[in-house]
Amino acid sequence: MTMKAMVLHGLGQPLVLEKVPVPKVGPNDVLVRVRACGIGLTVVNMIATPGRVTAYPRIPGHEIAGEVVKVGKEVSTVRVGQRVTNHFYLTCGQCRNCRSGRETLCLHPGGNVGAACDGGYAEYVKLPARNVVAIPDGVSEIDAAVASDAVATPYHACRKEARIGPGDDVLIIGAGGGIGIHMVQMARLCGGRVLAADIGEDKLALARQAGADVSLDVRNGDLVAQVMTATEGRGADAAIDVVGSRDTLTSAMRALGMGGRLVIIGTKPQAVYDADPSFTVNPVEFLHRGLELHSSRYVTLSEIEQTLELVRQGRIKPVVTRLFELHEVQLAHDLIKNNRTMGRVAMAIPA
Repeated sequence: MTMKAMVLHGLGQPLVLEKVPVPKVGPNDVLVRVRACGIGLTVVNMIATPGRVTAYPRIPGHEIAGEVVKVGKEVSTVRVGQRVTNHFYLTCGQCRNCRSGRETLCLHPGGNVGAACDGGYAEYVKLPARNVVAIPDGVSEIDAAVASDAVATPYHACRKEARIGPGDDVLIIGAGGGIGIHMVQMARLCGGRVLAADIGEDKLALARQAGADVSLDVRNGDLVAQVMTATEGRGADAAIDVVGSRDTLTSAMRALGMGGRLVIIGTKPQAVYDADPSFTVNPVEFLHRGLELHSSRYVTLSEIEQTLELVRQGRIKPVVTRLFELHEVQLAHDLIKNNRTMGRVAMAIPA
């Protein structure tokens, strides 16, 4: 039995639509008929970064949603017919971090879905049963796919890392993108006053629609000065950088007020963008201003479940601005890499 899939044959190469065998299910695996798969900058960067994809050919795509059609003989927690999404990381489940609910810091990681094993740019995907999360009734497959990363990541970043509370001024850099647009909603849900920074009126308008209180166009001059004006000179209580370039990280740090928290979400790998993303921290200034620097590594399985419940309740709305068919995924990658998308885009396969 064969299926259609978008296949990667080498580092940074274009994806090719091919017919390949449907995956065989191991004793602890499930086979999912893919209905939707989110498409974001993470996968675009990952397939172009040396060492991230472990073997070729490979089928990328990690924000998956669909229906379970087969389960392995040892699987008892997932049933055929169940709608599921998935966790991006392949973890051991046994180390001290996994067992304490910190599986994103697994001490014996197995890589990522779509890089160390085939992913969701296909009609079917095989996943470890421990990686799937049930989709609640009332949540569409498209919304669930996007929620598993592009919404769940802001959930973790805003609550656990930025610790946003009522009245906090929150700077979000890259607010009009696939992660940033949901960061705006999540920061507002936590009680924050959102300062949305991006390039271009279209993206800033989308951020305002998502609830941003202030929009800051980086093209209008010094971002730090704009933040200081918007906060009456106090600076931001938290800055969440979804872009992760040297310029944005430096600006984010400078835009913080006393005791401010900088959270790094996204990065621009030097191997992909030919620019060193590292930035300098002055330890004297850092100490005397009482600043905090946080990295935010994805989410836990529990946080995906909690995010899906927020989507079910209508408190967070996944923003999907364009749907692509399976054979159009490479086009979506090209648009994302060239910064020609807003919000999240996704691939959908009709039932």
